Amino acid sequence: MHRHPSQYDRAVSDALSVVSPVVELFGWFGFVVGTPFVLAGTLMRASARRWEETVGVVIPPPGWAHAATARWMDSSGELHETEFADLPIDTPVETELTVHYDPVRPSRPRLDPPHEDGRALRIVGRVLLGVGAVCALASIVLLFVD
Repeated sequence: MHRHPSQYDRAVSDALSVVSPVVELFGWFGFVVGTPFVLAGTLMRASARRWEETVGVVIPPPGWAHAATARWMDSSGELHETEFADLPIDTPVETELTVHYDPVRPSRPRLDPPHEDGRALRIVGRVLLGVGAVCALASIVLLFVD
């Protein structure tokens, strides 16, 4: 027995024809935009983890200095002398500082600990990837709905 499509069936079919491409678009958007966020956050976390901490000592500023200068030693035993723009030039000599540096580039130390661990980027990326996965599943389900 063949059934004629009712007005309800046509309305559902029309709604599905509108919803299906939107769901697929959100799925692709979630994957395409979420993946770079997760990758960038993961790279930032890896970069922040390799920073090391040591103690530096303020030395008398050289004539060319515009801020306090400190001497510190990295983990390989190499001595470094760095001008820290965060410290005024009149910082007392022999003041101890906590110096954070990247062993790959010890020439760019900092006084504040690296806090850019990429957590926010990873969370945003995971949410977008989750939305993409849910929409991909919904898109597959919508293929089999009459």
